[in-house]
Amino acid sequence: MRIALVALQDPAQRRVVVARLTADGVRVAVLGEPVDGAVLAVDPGEAVASVQRVEAELGALSVLVCDAAPPASARFVDTDPAEWFAGVQRSMFVPFALIRAAVPALRRAGDSRILLIGNGWGAAQLEDSTARAAVQGGLVALMKTLARDLGPDGIIVNEIALPARSLDQPALASALAAAISYLAGPNGAAMAGQILTLGRGGELRP
Repeated sequence: MRIALVALQDPAQRRVVVARLTADGVRVAVLGEPVDGAVLAVDPGEAVASVQRVEAELGALSVLVCDAAPPASARFVDTDPAEWFAGVQRSMFVPFALIRAAVPALRRAGDSRILLIGNGWGAAQLEDSTARAAVQGGLVALMKTLARDLGPDGIIVNEIALPARSLDQPALASALAAAISYLAGPNGAAMAGQILTLGRGGELRP
């Protein structure tokens, strides 16, 4: 049985993703507040200890799902440089820390997945979004380099890109859960280092 750790900021997305993975037969732990269907909730402030607890109580961790909280929107020319860099650092810290903590466990499990959830290049379309777009560009680069570096260890890394603007949140959460289910399953091994974009298409970017 596969074990997943889900670390998503949006409560509705967390609930739907946990329900879908549970229906797939995955035992799910969540980072932060408990969610119906998850068998374990772990401390969001202690990445290494949280991953160790998942392994100790549930077994070998084989799927990590995580996103990055977006920095506050602000006009670039009005933003203090220290605040700009601090916002980007805070946003990138959680996925970096979780992935760094989880890699040894994912290596042990074999045929593992890291799924980053972001906006891909879509954040650059928003107003006053230089910090947010920088974070999303960082996630893309992190995903692609990790896919190359960790692939030989049996860890497949991809990103699911949500639309930067979405009015139908329930439909978005359902689409996200379906994408995670696919990439976390056996067919997901066919993709590595790729961005799976949810929505109705749009401009193609590398």
